[in-house]
Amino acid sequence: MKYLVTSDIHLGHRKTPTKHIIASFVDTILTEANKDIQVLFIAGDLFDHLLYLNTPEAQQIVQFFHKLLDYCHQHQIALRVLEGTPLHDQFQSQILTKINDIRDRKVDLKYHKVLEIDYIPSIQKHVLYIPDQWVNSQEDLERQVNQQLAARNLTQVDIAILHGAFKYQTKGIPTSEFTYDESYFHHLVKGYIHIGHYHVHNPLDRIIPNGSLERLAHGEEEDKGYVTVTNDTWQFHINPFSFVYKTIQITAKTTLESLDKQISKYPAESQIRLQMKKDHPFNTIFQELRARYPNHHIKRLVKDSSSDTSSVAYILTDDTPLQLSENLILDTNVKAALETVIMNKHSFTPSEQVKLEQYLQIFESSKSTETLLA
Repeated sequence: MKYLVTSDIHLGHRKTPTKHIIASFVDTILTEANKDIQVLFIAGDLFDHLLYLNTPEAQQIVQFFHKLLDYCHQHQIALRVLEGTPLHDQFQSQILTKINDIRDRKVDLKYHKVLEIDYIPSIQKHVLYIPDQWVNSQEDLERQVNQQLAARNLTQVDIAILHGAFKYQTKGIPTSEFTYDESYFHHLVKGYIHIGHYHVHNPLDRIIPNGSLERLAHGEEEDKGYVTVTNDTWQFHINPFSFVYKTIQITAKTTLESLDKQISKYPAESQIRLQMKKDHPFNTIFQELRARYPNHHIKRLVKDSSSDTSSVAYILTDDTPLQLSENLILDTNVKAALETVIMNKHSFTPSEQVKLEQYLQIFESSKSTETLLA
């Protein structure tokens, strides 16, 4: 038995180009080395946000879906796609099933948008699927899972494919969302428990979060990749083509020449963030710095030099700082200030506004030492 799990592809992402994401997926997953897998699981967030069909990204995605289906058909690989976070996927993954339906060379493909158990004959395993935000309590989770088990005369499943978070993944991170209990799933699932949503690969016993295939923001500078399971053994495979997001610490010793050397290490289109104190000369000439590196996306994160960095931070974007206050201290009403700035700069759908409100509530309750907008 051999299967592959990936998630958090985020097609249509606003910073990591869709063209790059697709090329990375093809070069990393749709390879000669993986042609012997029997099932390919995509554990949610195949899409980043709702896309219009007339965008270049949407057209690239349709071509990619054909390539993905060709690969699965050629190598007789079953394809299972889970709905992820509603704000991201918005049920767009069903496009893949529609394309498959009209093709002559059809693939064993299922799209799971509800909590359910499915049997996969090629690996002879019962698999539990749970989309993100499907349940909001342990009681509700157990009730629905027990209904599914009883309908199939089962007491356990072999594999779980989830989108969301376990309690250990959110330790120290304020969240209002329901989190999964590790012990419950260890009793429920005989084999491995795979989960998407958090972009970091941080396994715990038989719980294997594969993390995102790509880097999608600053703060995600660790290795990215996917997971394969062969019989009872799992392996994390690094994606060598993952997009570059790099934070460079600017100190009193940093010169233009040394910065040139650092930035020259990274390919064109890389997202580079310069972290510096407010009184550093580079902050004054930041626009000149951006012009100096036209092939890279240069941003800055500036701290107030005169204050304790554990309590004060500034938020800056590509061009100009969002001046929320002279001293942005986390004891002030940061949520209200952020909400005003963000809502004035962007338009959101009702569902996006709800999600933004949740994030801002978490932000306000956090006593984080550093505040930034990636």
